[in-house]
Amino acid sequence: MNTKYLRYKLFNTPLSEYYARVKTGYKHYIQNYPTTILLQTVTACNLPCTHCFINNFGKEIVDGKKNIMGMKDFTVLLGKIEKAVKHAEYMNFSSFEALLNKHLFQMMEAVLAINPKMKFPFLSNAMLLTPENISKLKKMPITEINISLDGLKKETVEAFKTGVDHSKILEAFCNLEKESMIDKVAVTFVAHKQNISELPDYVDFVHSLHIKRIYVNNLMSFTGLHKGRYLYSPAGNAYAENIFKEAVQRVRKNGMEIWLPGMIPEVTGCTQPEVLFINYNGDVAPCDYLAVSTPFEYFGDVQISKPVIYGNVYKEDVLAIYRSKRADEFRKMHRANTLPPECSHCIDGYGLMCSKRRLFN
Repeated sequence: MNTKYLRYKLFNTPLSEYYARVKTGYKHYIQNYPTTILLQTVTACNLPCTHCFINNFGKEIVDGKKNIMGMKDFTVLLGKIEKAVKHAEYMNFSSFEALLNKHLFQMMEAVLAINPKMKFPFLSNAMLLTPENISKLKKMPITEINISLDGLKKETVEAFKTGVDHSKILEAFCNLEKESMIDKVAVTFVAHKQNISELPDYVDFVHSLHIKRIYVNNLMSFTGLHKGRYLYSPAGNAYAENIFKEAVQRVRKNGMEIWLPGMIPEVTGCTQPEVLFINYNGDVAPCDYLAVSTPFEYFGDVQISKPVIYGNVYKEDVLAIYRSKRADEFRKMHRANTLPPECSHCIDGYGLMCSKRRLFN
Protein backbone atom coordinates (compact mmCIF):
# COMPACT_ATOMS: atom_id res chain seq x y z
CA MET A 1 0.00 0.00 0.00
CA ASN A 2 1.24 3.49 -0.84
CA THR A 3 1.53 4.81 2.73
CA LYS A 4 2.92 8.17 1.58
CA TYR A 5 -0.16 8.76 -0.57
CA LEU A 6 -2.50 7.57 2.20
CA ARG A 7 -0.91 9.98 4.69
CA TYR A 8 -1.32 12.78 2.15
CA LYS A 9 -5.01 11.94 1.66
CA LEU A 10 -5.52 11.64 5.43
CA PHE A 11 -4.13 15.07 6.21
CA ASN A 12 -5.99 16.70 3.30
CA THR A 13 -9.44 15.31 4.15
CA PRO A 14 -11.74 17.84 5.86
CA LEU A 15 -12.94 16.68 9.28
CA SER A 16 -16.56 16.88 8.11
CA GLU A 17 -15.84 14.25 5.43
CA TYR A 18 -14.03 11.70 7.60
CA TYR A 19 -17.03 9.51 8.41
CA ALA A 20 -18.13 9.28 4.78
CA ARG A 21 -14.55 8.56 3.66
CA VAL A 22 -14.13 5.80 6.26
CA LYS A 23 -17.45 4.26 5.23
CA THR A 24 -16.46 4.37 1.57
CA GLY A 25 -13.03 2.93 2.35
CA TYR A 26 -14.55 0.04 4.28
CA LYS A 27 -16.92 -0.77 1.44
CA HIS A 28 -14.15 -0.62 -1.15
CA TYR A 29 -11.07 -2.06 0.57
CA ILE A 30 -12.70 -4.50 3.01
CA GLN A 31 -15.91 -5.57 1.27
CA ASN A 32 -14.30 -5.22 -2.18
CA TYR A 33 -17.08 -3.28 -3.88
CA PRO A 34 -16.23 -0.74 -6.59
CA THR A 35 -17.30 2.70 -5.41
CA THR A 36 -16.99 4.23 -8.88
CA ILE A 37 -18.24 2.78 -12.16
CA LEU A 38 -17.22 4.02 -15.58
CA LEU A 39 -19.56 2.61 -18.22
CA GLN A 40 -18.36 3.57 -21.68
CA THR A 41 -21.67 4.54 -23.30
CA VAL A 42 -19.75 6.80 -25.69
CA THR A 43 -16.49 5.74 -27.31
CA ALA A 44 -16.28 8.76 -29.56
CA CYS A 45 -15.65 12.48 -29.49
CA ASN A 46 -16.89 15.53 -31.34
CA LEU A 47 -13.33 16.92 -31.58
CA PRO A 48 -10.43 15.36 -33.56
CA CYS A 49 -7.68 16.37 -31.11
CA THR A 50 -4.32 14.92 -32.11
CA HIS A 51 -3.25 14.43 -28.48
CA CYS A 52 -6.23 12.17 -27.62
CA PHE A 53 -5.82 8.45 -28.16
CA ILE A 54 -9.36 7.95 -29.45
CA ASN A 55 -8.29 9.58 -32.69
CA ASN A 56 -5.82 6.71 -33.14
CA PHE A 57 -8.69 4.18 -33.11
CA GLY A 58 -8.71 2.09 -36.27
CA LYS A 59 -5.19 3.30 -37.11
CA GLU A 60 -2.35 2.84 -34.61
CA ILE A 61 -4.93 1.32 -32.23
CA VAL A 62 -6.15 -1.36 -34.60
CA ASP A 63 -8.70 -2.88 -32.20
CA GLY A 64 -10.16 0.47 -31.13
CA LYS A 65 -13.74 0.92 -32.32
CA LYS A 66 -15.84 4.04 -31.98
CA ASN A 67 -19.32 3.45 -30.64
CA ILE A 68 -22.32 5.26 -29.18
CA MET A 69 -24.48 2.90 -27.14
CA GLY A 70 -28.19 2.68 -27.82
CA MET A 71 -30.78 2.59 -25.06
CA LYS A 72 -31.67 -1.04 -25.72
CA ASP A 73 -28.07 -2.20 -25.29
CA PHE A 74 -27.67 0.03 -22.23
CA THR A 75 -30.73 -1.49 -20.57
CA VAL A 76 -29.40 -5.01 -21.08
CA LEU A 77 -25.93 -4.05 -19.87
CA LEU A 78 -27.31 -2.21 -16.84
CA GLY A 79 -29.15 -5.37 -15.85
CA LYS A 80 -25.87 -7.29 -16.01
CA ILE A 81 -24.12 -4.87 -13.63
CA GLU A 82 -27.05 -4.11 -11.30
CA LYS A 83 -25.36 -5.70 -8.27
CA ALA A 84 -22.41 -3.35 -8.63
CA VAL A 85 -24.63 -0.33 -9.31
CA LYS A 86 -26.54 -0.88 -6.06
CA HIS A 87 -23.35 -0.48 -4.01
CA ALA A 88 -21.50 2.18 -6.02
CA GLU A 89 -21.45 5.88 -5.17
CA TYR A 90 -20.36 7.44 -8.46
CA MET A 91 -20.98 6.64 -12.10
CA ASN A 92 -19.42 8.11 -15.23
CA PHE A 93 -21.03 7.52 -18.61
CA SER A 94 -17.92 8.08 -20.72
CA SER A 95 -14.27 9.02 -20.47
CA PHE A 96 -14.84 10.99 -23.68
CA GLU A 97 -17.89 13.19 -24.43
CA ALA A 98 -20.99 11.65 -22.83
CA LEU A 99 -23.31 14.31 -24.27
CA LEU A 100 -22.87 12.73 -27.70
CA ASN A 101 -25.31 10.07 -26.50
CA LYS A 102 -28.86 11.30 -27.06
CA HIS A 103 -30.06 8.83 -24.42
CA LEU A 104 -27.72 10.12 -21.68
CA PHE A 105 -30.37 11.57 -19.38
CA GLN A 106 -32.65 8.57 -19.83
CA MET A 107 -29.66 6.40 -18.88
CA MET A 108 -29.09 8.48 -15.76
CA GLU A 109 -32.72 8.02 -14.74
CA ALA A 110 -32.42 4.25 -15.24
CA VAL A 111 -29.37 4.14 -12.95
CA LEU A 112 -31.14 6.23 -10.29
CA ALA A 113 -34.07 3.80 -10.38
CA ILE A 114 -31.63 1.12 -9.16
CA ASN A 115 -29.59 3.32 -6.82
CA PRO A 116 -31.24 6.64 -5.89
CA LYS A 117 -28.08 7.72 -4.04
CA MET A 118 -25.85 7.46 -7.11
CA LYS A 119 -23.95 10.61 -8.08
CA PHE A 120 -22.67 11.57 -11.52
CA PRO A 121 -19.30 13.31 -12.05
CA PHE A 122 -19.23 14.77 -15.54
CA LEU A 123 -16.54 15.52 -18.14
CA SER A 124 -17.00 17.76 -21.17
CA ASN A 125 -15.18 19.86 -23.75
CA ALA A 126 -18.19 22.24 -23.47
CA MET A 127 -19.12 22.18 -27.16
CA LEU A 128 -22.41 20.41 -26.36
CA LEU A 129 -23.13 22.22 -23.09
CA THR A 130 -26.11 24.03 -24.56
CA PRO A 131 -28.68 25.78 -22.35
CA GLU A 132 -31.01 22.80 -22.90
CA ASN A 133 -28.40 20.25 -21.79
CA ILE A 134 -27.36 22.38 -18.82
CA SER A 135 -31.00 22.56 -17.73
CA LYS A 136 -31.22 18.76 -17.90
CA LEU A 137 -27.97 18.33 -15.99
CA LYS A 138 -29.31 20.58 -13.24
CA LYS A 139 -32.05 18.03 -12.54
CA MET A 140 -29.50 15.26 -12.00
CA PRO A 141 -27.23 14.56 -8.98
CA ILE A 142 -24.13 15.98 -10.69
CA THR A 143 -21.20 16.30 -8.28
CA GLU A 144 -18.83 18.07 -10.66
CA ILE A 145 -18.75 19.35 -14.23
CA ASN A 146 -15.13 19.11 -15.33
CA ILE A 147 -14.53 21.24 -18.42
CA SER A 148 -11.40 21.21 -20.57
CA LEU A 149 -9.79 24.65 -20.89
CA ASP A 150 -6.17 24.26 -21.92
CA GLY A 151 -4.99 27.84 -21.89
CA LEU A 152 -5.85 31.45 -21.24
CA LYS A 153 -5.72 32.81 -24.78
CA LYS A 154 -8.17 31.89 -27.52
CA GLU A 155 -5.35 31.06 -29.94
CA THR A 156 -3.61 28.82 -27.39
CA VAL A 157 -6.76 26.83 -26.64
CA GLU A 158 -7.80 26.42 -30.27
CA ALA A 159 -4.30 25.50 -31.46
CA PHE A 160 -4.11 22.62 -28.98
CA LYS A 161 -7.65 21.23 -28.96
CA THR A 162 -8.51 20.66 -32.61
CA GLY A 163 -11.90 22.01 -33.64
CA VAL A 164 -12.78 23.60 -30.30
CA ASP A 165 -14.48 27.00 -30.23
CA HIS A 166 -13.11 29.10 -27.37
CA SER A 167 -16.14 31.39 -27.42
CA LYS A 168 -18.46 28.40 -26.90
CA ILE A 169 -16.53 27.41 -23.78
CA LEU A 170 -16.98 30.89 -22.34
CA GLU A 171 -20.65 30.83 -23.33
CA ALA A 172 -21.07 27.53 -21.49
CA PHE A 173 -19.56 29.06 -18.33
CA CYS A 174 -22.01 31.95 -18.64
CA ASN A 175 -24.98 29.60 -19.03
CA LEU A 176 -23.85 27.48 -16.09
CA GLU A 177 -23.70 30.66 -14.00
CA LYS A 178 -27.24 31.55 -15.06
CA GLU A 179 -28.44 28.11 -13.95
CA SER A 180 -26.66 28.48 -10.58
CA MET A 181 -24.37 25.56 -11.43
CA ILE A 182 -21.03 27.36 -11.60
CA ASP A 183 -20.19 26.10 -8.10
CA LYS A 184 -20.07 22.56 -9.54
CA VAL A 185 -17.64 23.51 -12.31
CA ALA A 186 -13.95 22.62 -12.34
CA VAL A 187 -11.52 23.14 -15.20
CA THR A 188 -8.74 20.90 -16.48
CA PHE A 189 -5.58 22.44 -17.92
CA VAL A 190 -3.36 20.04 -19.90
CA ALA A 191 0.08 21.57 -19.41
CA HIS A 192 2.65 21.59 -22.20
CA LYS A 193 5.45 23.80 -23.46
CA GLN A 194 3.18 26.05 -25.50
CA ASN A 195 0.73 26.98 -22.71
CA ILE A 196 2.50 26.65 -19.34
CA SER A 197 3.46 30.35 -19.19
CA GLU A 198 -0.25 31.26 -19.17
CA LEU A 199 -1.08 29.29 -16.01
CA PRO A 200 -0.73 32.08 -13.38
CA ASP A 201 -2.97 34.50 -15.30
CA TYR A 202 -5.26 31.55 -16.10
CA VAL A 203 -5.82 31.13 -12.35
CA ASP A 204 -7.03 34.73 -12.05
CA PHE A 205 -9.20 34.40 -15.14
CA VAL A 206 -10.86 31.24 -13.84
CA HIS A 207 -11.43 32.97 -10.51
CA SER A 208 -13.18 35.83 -12.33
CA LEU A 209 -15.63 33.23 -13.67
CA HIS A 210 -16.38 32.13 -10.06
CA ILE A 211 -14.75 28.74 -10.63
CA LYS A 212 -12.83 27.50 -7.60
CA ARG A 213 -11.09 24.27 -8.70
CA ILE A 214 -8.35 23.69 -11.26
CA TYR A 215 -6.88 20.33 -12.26
CA VAL A 216 -3.54 20.37 -14.09
CA ASN A 217 -2.41 17.35 -16.09
CA ASN A 218 0.77 16.77 -18.02
CA LEU A 219 0.45 16.03 -21.72
CA MET A 220 0.34 12.27 -22.30
CA SER A 221 2.14 11.14 -25.44
CA PHE A 222 0.91 8.05 -27.24
CA THR A 223 2.46 7.59 -30.68
CA GLY A 224 5.34 10.02 -30.29
CA LEU A 225 3.59 12.74 -32.29
CA HIS A 226 3.83 15.07 -29.30
CA LYS A 227 7.27 14.03 -28.15
CA GLY A 228 9.11 17.17 -27.14
CA ARG A 229 5.97 19.09 -26.14
CA TYR A 230 5.61 17.68 -22.64
CA LEU A 231 7.21 19.34 -19.63
CA TYR A 232 8.24 16.45 -17.39
CA SER A 233 11.70 14.88 -17.55
CA PRO A 234 13.95 12.61 -15.44
CA ALA A 235 15.72 15.77 -14.24
CA GLY A 236 12.49 17.66 -13.59
CA ASN A 237 11.58 21.08 -14.95
CA ALA A 238 12.56 24.05 -12.78
CA TYR A 239 10.87 26.50 -15.15
CA ALA A 240 7.51 24.73 -14.90
CA GLU A 241 7.82 24.30 -11.13
CA ASN A 242 8.43 28.04 -10.71
CA ILE A 243 5.30 28.74 -12.73
CA PHE A 244 3.44 26.27 -10.52
CA LYS A 245 4.63 28.20 -7.44
CA GLU A 246 3.31 31.47 -8.84
CA ALA A 247 0.01 29.81 -9.75
CA VAL A 248 -0.30 28.41 -6.21
CA GLN A 249 0.26 31.88 -4.73
CA ARG A 250 -2.60 33.25 -6.81
CA VAL A 251 -4.81 30.27 -5.94
CA ARG A 252 -4.30 30.94 -2.24
CA LYS A 253 -4.90 34.65 -2.67
CA ASN A 254 -8.17 33.90 -4.48
CA GLY A 255 -9.39 31.22 -2.07
CA MET A 256 -9.28 28.48 -4.70
CA GLU A 257 -7.68 25.05 -5.02
CA ILE A 258 -5.35 23.62 -7.64
CA TRP A 259 -4.22 20.03 -8.22
CA LEU A 260 -0.74 19.74 -9.74
CA PRO A 261 1.13 16.78 -11.26
CA GLY A 262 4.78 15.99 -10.67
CA MET A 263 7.56 16.90 -13.09
CA ILE A 264 9.96 14.09 -12.19
CA PRO A 265 8.76 10.52 -12.87
CA GLU A 266 8.45 8.52 -9.67
CA VAL A 267 6.63 5.20 -9.57
CA THR A 268 3.49 5.96 -7.58
CA GLY A 269 0.97 3.55 -9.04
CA CYS A 270 -2.34 4.62 -10.53
CA THR A 271 -5.83 4.83 -9.06
CA GLN A 272 -7.68 3.96 -12.27
CA PRO A 273 -7.74 0.19 -11.58
CA GLU A 274 -9.84 0.91 -8.46
CA VAL A 275 -12.68 1.94 -10.78
CA LEU A 276 -15.00 -0.64 -12.34
CA PHE A 277 -14.40 0.17 -16.00
CA ILE A 278 -16.82 -1.47 -18.44
CA ASN A 279 -16.38 -1.00 -22.17
CA TYR A 280 -19.33 -0.68 -24.55
CA ASN A 281 -19.03 -4.40 -25.42
CA GLY A 282 -19.14 -5.57 -21.79
CA ASP A 283 -15.39 -6.05 -21.38
CA VAL A 284 -14.05 -5.16 -17.93
CA ALA A 285 -10.56 -3.61 -17.97
CA PRO A 286 -8.38 -1.60 -15.57
CA CYS A 287 -9.00 1.59 -17.59
CA ASP A 288 -10.00 2.84 -21.03
CA TYR A 289 -6.39 2.72 -22.26
CA LEU A 290 -6.00 -0.98 -21.44
CA ALA A 291 -9.35 -1.92 -22.96
CA VAL A 292 -7.59 -1.71 -26.35
CA SER A 293 -4.04 -1.95 -27.74
CA THR A 294 -2.90 1.55 -26.78
CA PRO A 295 0.60 2.82 -27.64
CA PHE A 296 2.41 4.81 -24.95
CA GLU A 297 5.45 6.96 -25.67
CA TYR A 298 7.75 7.32 -22.66
CA PHE A 299 10.87 9.42 -23.26
CA GLY A 300 11.24 8.33 -26.87
CA ASP A 301 10.33 4.67 -26.45
CA VAL A 302 6.90 3.59 -27.75
CA GLN A 303 5.29 0.48 -26.29
CA ILE A 304 1.98 -0.92 -27.49
CA SER A 305 0.27 -2.42 -24.47
CA LYS A 306 -1.85 -5.49 -25.03
CA PRO A 307 -5.42 -5.18 -23.71
CA VAL A 308 -5.96 -6.32 -20.13
CA ILE A 309 -9.45 -7.82 -20.02
CA TYR A 310 -10.56 -9.31 -16.70
CA GLY A 311 -13.78 -10.71 -18.13
CA ASN A 312 -17.04 -9.78 -19.82
CA VAL A 313 -20.24 -8.94 -17.95
CA TYR A 314 -22.37 -10.61 -20.63
CA LYS A 315 -20.68 -13.90 -19.78
CA GLU A 316 -19.73 -13.60 -16.08
CA ASP A 317 -20.97 -12.04 -12.85
CA VAL A 318 -19.77 -8.42 -12.64
CA LEU A 319 -18.64 -8.60 -9.01
CA ALA A 320 -16.90 -11.92 -9.60
CA ILE A 321 -14.93 -10.23 -12.39
CA TYR A 322 -14.03 -7.22 -10.25
CA ARG A 323 -12.97 -9.49 -7.38
CA SER A 324 -11.14 -11.98 -9.60
CA LYS A 325 -7.55 -12.89 -8.82
CA ARG A 326 -6.23 -11.07 -11.88
CA ALA A 327 -8.12 -7.84 -11.15
CA ASP A 328 -7.23 -7.96 -7.46
CA GLU A 329 -3.53 -8.52 -8.18
CA PHE A 330 -3.50 -5.68 -10.72
CA ARG A 331 -4.96 -3.26 -8.14
CA LYS A 332 -2.61 -4.45 -5.41
CA MET A 333 0.44 -3.88 -7.62
CA HIS A 334 -0.57 -0.25 -8.14
CA ARG A 335 -1.33 0.22 -4.45
CA ALA A 336 2.16 -1.09 -3.67
CA ASN A 337 3.82 1.36 -6.10
CA THR A 338 4.59 -1.41 -8.56
CA LEU A 339 3.66 -1.09 -12.21
CA PRO A 340 2.43 -4.09 -14.20
CA PRO A 341 4.29 -4.45 -17.53
CA GLU A 342 1.27 -3.08 -19.41
CA CYS A 343 1.54 0.18 -17.43
CA SER A 344 5.31 0.66 -17.66
CA HIS A 345 5.07 3.43 -20.28
CA CYS A 346 1.94 5.21 -18.99
CA ILE A 347 2.79 8.47 -17.22
CA ASP A 348 -0.15 8.14 -14.82
CA GLY A 349 1.79 5.43 -12.99
CA TYR A 350 4.64 7.88 -12.38
CA GLY A 351 2.74 10.71 -10.70
CA LEU A 352 2.76 12.81 -13.88
CA MET A 353 -0.92 12.71 -14.80
CA CYS A 354 -4.08 12.78 -12.69
CA SER A 355 -4.01 9.87 -10.21
CA LYS A 356 -1.57 11.30 -7.66
CA ARG A 357 -1.75 15.05 -8.15
CA ARG A 358 -0.80 17.37 -5.27
CA LEU A 359 -3.49 19.59 -3.77
CA PHE A 360 -2.74 23.24 -2.98
CA ASN A 361 -5.30 25.59 -1.46
